[in-house]
Amino acid sequence: MKRLQTALPDRLKRWFFLLLAANVLFIILARFYLHPLTTSEIIRFELAKDVGTAESIVEHWIAAGLLTKARNSVYLDFLFIILYTSGLSVASLLLSKLTWHEVLARTGYFMVYLLLAAGICDVIENVALLRSLHGTIENWNVILAYDMAATKFSILILCLLFCSVCVVFRLFRNV
Repeated sequence: MKRLQTALPDRLKRWFFLLLAANVLFIILARFYLHPLTTSEIIRFELAKDVGTAESIVEHWIAAGLLTKARNSVYLDFLFIILYTSGLSVASLLLSKLTWHEVLARTGYFMVYLLLAAGICDVIENVALLRSLHGTIENWNVILAYDMAATKFSILILCLLFCSVCVVFRLFRNV
């Protein structure tokens, strides 16, 4: 295969480590701030799929005094969307360039567009979740949140698999 002729920019490496640190710090602080509400509870709400399940989750949060935390979690997610899409975009570009493989490098650029789509899906999902958390749990809100979450998670899994392939390719390329 033809090798890429572009050098790996140091700026991309700096952005990678800066965004990695920002994402890790955000996750730690958000978990501390949202405690005792857990990430798995929020994901369960995102993937509720039907009104009955969504209502039971919200009723549980109301009974446990966690409804405000759940709303704050969704509001915080708007900031996290910027962090994780930026971080994964830079990771896709950096790791694909490290392979020095033209097809993987081009795919890294394509992943940036997919991650932009994941961010848009996440914003739409959050709007639907907020409508549900502010008392309007309707079938279309729940289904829209589910569809957008499923699409977002599928893209994120695809991106993480791509980054893993790039790392493996890079490791075996040097052998």
